[in-house]
Amino acid sequence: MADLAVTRAIVLNAAARTHPGRVRLNNEDLPVLDAARGIFGVIDGVGGQAGGEVAAATARDVILQRLARPVGTPAERVREAIAIANNEIYRRAAGSAELAGMGCVITLAVVADGRLTIGHVGDTRLYKISAGGFRKVTPDHSPVGEREDAGELPEPEAMRHPRRHEVFRDVGTVYRDKDEQEFVDVIEEPLEADVAIVVCSDGLSDMLPGATIAHIARQHAGSPERVVEALVAAANDAGGRDNVTVVYAEMPLFAERLGRTPAPRPVTSEAAGLSPAPAPAGVESATAAGPGPLRRATRAILASRAMWFTLGTVAGVIGALSLTAYVATTQVRSAQTIVVAADGTAPFTTISAALASGRPGDVVRVEPGVYRERVELRDGPDLAARVPGTVTILHTGEPRSPALSLSGALNIRVTGIRIDAPTPADVAIAVSAQSAALELVEVAGQFRRAIDLSPASSVTLRGGRIAISGTLVTLSDDAHATFVNSVLVHTGTPGGAAVSTSPQAHLVLRGNVFAGFSADVIDGVSQARRAELLAGNLVVPAERPPAAGRGAARPRASGGGQ
Repeated sequence: MADLAVTRAIVLNAAARTHPGRVRLNNEDLPVLDAARGIFGVIDGVGGQAGGEVAAATARDVILQRLARPVGTPAERVREAIAIANNEIYRRAAGSAELAGMGCVITLAVVADGRLTIGHVGDTRLYKISAGGFRKVTPDHSPVGEREDAGELPEPEAMRHPRRHEVFRDVGTVYRDKDEQEFVDVIEEPLEADVAIVVCSDGLSDMLPGATIAHIARQHAGSPERVVEALVAAANDAGGRDNVTVVYAEMPLFAERLGRTPAPRPVTSEAAGLSPAPAPAGVESATAAGPGPLRRATRAILASRAMWFTLGTVAGVIGALSLTAYVATTQVRSAQTIVVAADGTAPFTTISAALASGRPGDVVRVEPGVYRERVELRDGPDLAARVPGTVTILHTGEPRSPALSLSGALNIRVTGIRIDAPTPADVAIAVSAQSAALELVEVAGQFRRAIDLSPASSVTLRGGRIAISGTLVTLSDDAHATFVNSVLVHTGTPGGAAVSTSPQAHLVLRGNVFAGFSADVIDGVSQARRAELLAGNLVVPAERPPAAGRGAARPRASGGGQ
């Protein structure tokens, strides 16, 4: 298959999903995906509580920054990126007792010039899948994984082994040199034009055997969004004992080789289940009374096998076309990417119009620009900025109306969007959806509340930044809010709580920075519960004007929010 190697110009069709699983409340996994630059990877944090999440977020930030500089060969770039991430994690852990011992495992792939270059540490995995088979490309740096790779343990037994989660090589727990042996495994090989790759955490590979992973990828070939959704769902259906993260990318000919859209075969009367029919009973007696020539002509027609075969064929074709039309209107269509550009270079110039044309499973991809509109998502496509941070939804119109509304029974995902209010407004994001995920979302400006969360709804903010003069979020009974690795800043009058919550609400805070809020940060809970929620977060209380005759107060960093 060497003749199928491709050049740098090819951009792989890709998607990523991460999920906490069915057992754990927090998620220490992070995907790494920049298809335009050919970067695909998965990071699995270790260290528990905030440590693993902070390690994973640190690694992703460092890796993307290093790979943004095209200096060195792909092998040198991935090796150096992982080494720099290792030492930054080690430095941060050394400076915080709460983060001591944190680390992560990484599988990072770079595609360039028709080749796949992988940097690998730990037990995350990369599979290479073709139409006729699959192969686990990365070795597991674990006692059980080594035995499995050597053929000493069959895959089903290795998946159930009690020491499955032990690793003897990780990123961040000790200082490393980039050229150190027995640290980063670098693997290089051709990337054929009819293959796909799956990069995943052990939350997938411990739940599904490799053959099942490959089967699901082939089953949904041509739709990366469906592939990752199906893999995550299958892992959760199998138990979901750990966080599940999948990055999937396919080359241009992968779906074509699997024949996902075969041309319809010609239909004959036999194929349609039809055969020449005998003359209808009673026809001859009905025509016998007519004039002789007409009777003879009628008999000739009724007796002609060719005529009945022709009629049967026509009926078969009509039936087949009707069946095809019915199937076309009832089958689930492939997911699509709908592009929006404010400058008119895409099919849609407004986000709302693009969302209205989409269906669940689609992705509305927004080009950089400012969009002066209210946006509503209800059981529809995901919304994503092509370049995170370059798309701004500017609040306009009625101040009491939210800039972004999320509702419905299906999972809703918004990525890389910025929301701003140049004039006073009540709410940036209103959430009444059963599950909404906000990734790399920013909120700024004169909002009184960043997020308005309805009862029984759920929102997760990961890697976000909120800088407003009001409250972060108010939680009523049965509402769920999770904030992970986000920067949350109060820009108004010093003081005030970031979160106002009911004791019956569900709140998770991991690896965040709170700045400018009151020292308590959270209203509505006991002091013990507040300390528990803020453990692993950094709190920088607001500076208040100094009292007469006294020096100015110094900010106090706190992980417990005392």
